[in-house]
Amino acid sequence: MNLIMEDCPPGLIRDALTPSNYLKINSDGSIGTGSGTDTGALLTLTAASASVNSADQTNQASKGIKVVVDITAITGTSPTLTVTLEGKDLASGAYYTILASAALTAVGVTVLTVFPGATAVANVAANDFLPKTWRVQATIGGTTPAVTATIGASTI
Repeated sequence: MNLIMEDCPPGLIRDALTPSNYLKINSDGSIGTGSGTDTGALLTLTAASASVNSADQTNQASKGIKVVVDITAITGTSPTLTVTLEGKDLASGAYYTILASAALTAVGVTVLTVFPGATAVANVAANDFLPKTWRVQATIGGTTPAVTATIGASTI
């Protein structure tokens, strides 16, 4: 395996063959996949018509996150689901937007990625760190919307 250490966040290296793949340098010097955690379902929406926030989540030591939005049904007049990953400022308690999806209008899977060094793509990926405290917000719009979806995440 050929590894690249330049232009990497602290504690990470890149695979030379796939430079977008970061690997964690473990405390014992071995190379691992990091301290990623699968959160399971953060939010489960069943014919939901109102916006909702997940509980606050605690980032143990991960640099980034992948949020997976799986819409299995969406009905109503012009129904939309917008998923926002928010960080929490621990000093003020205020939430701030890290990344927001586009208004999703159809059945399907959408993945949002936040990671330092990621190529920023509007409504899809952000070059940023995952803060210590974060949550996911699901905003539902339209006239008489009914959204069935599961929102989960894996820290990376």
